[in-house]
Amino acid sequence: MAKEQEDYDWINDPFDEKKITEERERMGMSGTSKTFVGVGCLLFVLGFIVLIGLLLFGIL
Repeated sequence: MAKEQEDYDWINDPFDEKKITEERERMGMSGTSKTFVGVGCLLFVLGFIVLIGLLLFGIL
């Protein structure tokens, strides 16, 4: 039991909530980036729908 406690790495504690939140903030995207990605996906889907509509009606 004592051997197990000696081997525990207190510096790189995987259950440290402060480190987990800091790492999530560092790795996560900002709000502006998320907005641009969302708008880009929406424009892509709308363009794809318009393209399929034009193909179905034989305009292209």
